Amino acid sequence: MPPPPLGVTFVVALTIWTALVLYVAGEYGRARRPAAAWARPVWLLGALVYLGHVATAFGFHHDWSHRAAYAYTAAQTEAYFGLDWGGGIWVNYAFTAVWVAEGLWWQLAPAHYARRWPVLTTAVRAVFLFMIINGAVVFVEGPRRLIGVCVLAALVGIWWNGRRAGA
Repeated sequence: MPPPPLGVTFVVALTIWTALVLYVAGEYGRARRPAAAWARPVWLLGALVYLGHVATAFGFHHDWSHRAAYAYTAAQTEAYFGLDWGGGIWVNYAFTAVWVAEGLWWQLAPAHYARRWPVLTTAVRAVFLFMIINGAVVFVEGPRRLIGVCVLAALVGIWWNGRRAGA
């Protein structure tokens, strides 16, 4: 399959970076005491934009083929780590499920969501951290890597300050 046009690649990149910024902004609003009223809609918008990213990436880069996505992931993993393994695509699927489940739970049962076990919050944050490190730092180059490091620093700072404030 030939590479997609530059405009398509731009849309794929724009959707993920927009989703990340919205996610970080939502986390910032959630960590405030009291939590900002705008945090949940901003966070959920990030999740929706992320789904747009998945759709554009899967549709335009992989022609809606799991096999093509697996092969692409294997090639990227081989290039960076010397391991010809495409199983990371399943990690991406799981991450998508986590982000959607988090969003639905927070939207449909916010009181229940607020009372969940703190260890679950930590586990979800670890998943996001892992994915952002890989997707926004390890598997990108040039200025995008610096942007990814800034996103990570902001997110860790928000979580750290929120932890100290009881969030």
